[in-house]
Amino acid sequence: MRNKETSENAKIKQAYVNAVPDICDVILSDCEKGKGTVVMMAETKKKKSIVKYMMAAAGMLVVLGAGTLLLNSYQVNYKVASTISLEVNPSIQIMVNEKERVLEVKALNKDGAIVVGDMDFSGSDIDVTVNALIGSMLRNGYLNELANSILISVDNDDPVKGSRLQEKLTEEVNQLLEADGFFGAVLGQTLMNDNTLQQQADRYGITTGKAQLIQQILDSTTGHTFEELAPLSINELNLIIASGAAEMEKVSTLGNASDKAYIGEEKAKEAAFAHAGVAAGDVIYYEMDMDVEKGVMVYEIDFKCGGYEYEYDVNARTGDIVKNKKEIDDDMPRGTQSPSGGTGTSGGTAQAGEGAAGGTAQTGAGASDGTAQTGTGTADGTTQTQTGTTMPSDGTQTPAPPAGSSGTYYHPEQHHEDYHHGSYAPTQGGGGSTGTASGTITLEQAKEIALNHAGLTADAVYFEKAKLDYDDGMQIYEVEFISGNVDYEYEIDALTGAVWDYEWDYD
Repeated sequence: MRNKETSENAKIKQAYVNAVPDICDVILSDCEKGKGTVVMMAETKKKKSIVKYMMAAAGMLVVLGAGTLLLNSYQVNYKVASTISLEVNPSIQIMVNEKERVLEVKALNKDGAIVVGDMDFSGSDIDVTVNALIGSMLRNGYLNELANSILISVDNDDPVKGSRLQEKLTEEVNQLLEADGFFGAVLGQTLMNDNTLQQQADRYGITTGKAQLIQQILDSTTGHTFEELAPLSINELNLIIASGAAEMEKVSTLGNASDKAYIGEEKAKEAAFAHAGVAAGDVIYYEMDMDVEKGVMVYEIDFKCGGYEYEYDVNARTGDIVKNKKEIDDDMPRGTQSPSGGTGTSGGTAQAGEGAAGGTAQTGAGASDGTAQTGTGTADGTTQTQTGTTMPSDGTQTPAPPAGSSGTYYHPEQHHEDYHHGSYAPTQGGGGSTGTASGTITLEQAKEIALNHAGLTADAVYFEKAKLDYDDGMQIYEVEFISGNVDYEYEIDALTGAVWDYEWDYD
């Protein structure tokens, strides 16, 4: 067997040799001939299929498209597109997306937290949310017949969209209030991008919407500060706007602000006329606005009577006189004023008198705060005598000039702050002050005249100013001093000693 296998292997080897000729010598010979010759070899590359490129590009487009869709979906559904503020006294902010679906409702103060309660508005439609919040304000008494105003403010990067949403919500809230048989006053505005307003809102703990409303009032009126207006309710601010004191170009209004919490125009007018001692039938001009004075809502009443102009601030809730001023009506000729003529009451005490401005003697008896006051005099230069008291020195009573003091009566301009009536021009007496038509009084005499008129002594006051000045070509002494919580300002005729103008103002 072993010899047979060896024989077969020999046959296979011989067949292999015959099939593959031995050309080694030929190849070596050719290499020897081509030694030193450079042979360039061409590299064969496989061509990539264009289909693969197209498939890769399509894949990238799919990824980008999906990313864009996801981004758009996020912006539409989760990004804040508008911020709506509801302000009564409760302050509430509502953040909504492009679809006007609610993302968050935030209470900005304690009253706002009461209104929101445990309600969860996430994903709710803005109309449903506002409806629920207005209903809660009504149930909790924040919107009522005494305070019926609400401010709606919309903040959107697109002014057109913001204005459209604000108008829609203003109308809807107005309809909601009317549906409950309650007539409200709805103010609407679109917010401006203003960092200063945001700072003011943060400082006073109010919404940016209320801050913008206050700023518009300040821009169109004088005599107020942001600090003074910030504590007021939207209804109180709306009453100031409605009175015409402020012109609001950027605020829309539906309905009328309620004034049922206040005494009303007629009672305020009666209080002012009674305090001034004038009859309503004698008033030739009258104007009233609602405003705020040192945080108190007041009726501002201006009227003319008997040759004088009167300005009164009457507490809108109590009817108390907060501030008042009286001065000569510049539209009337000098000498036609009759300050003590007419009948009336001042502070609830009867006051009667008759007089004339052209030389007829005048007499009168009455009181400004419950103390008797009598006087005689004329308007053409004869003597005038006053006795009694006109206002408190200790917060309850301040003596008038000493009994028997006399002088020339000049019909001076008069500023009567709080409960001050009458004018007074001494020439002799009353502490030794002297002033005559033929000479000029001294500064010390002017100060003494002012002190006598106020019923005070030099050791009881602090002088802020005392100097000689000119007013309409006249030489006058300006004398200002403080006693207790009252500021006194006087203008004394430097020639005669007449009290030409005076103000007493409680601090």
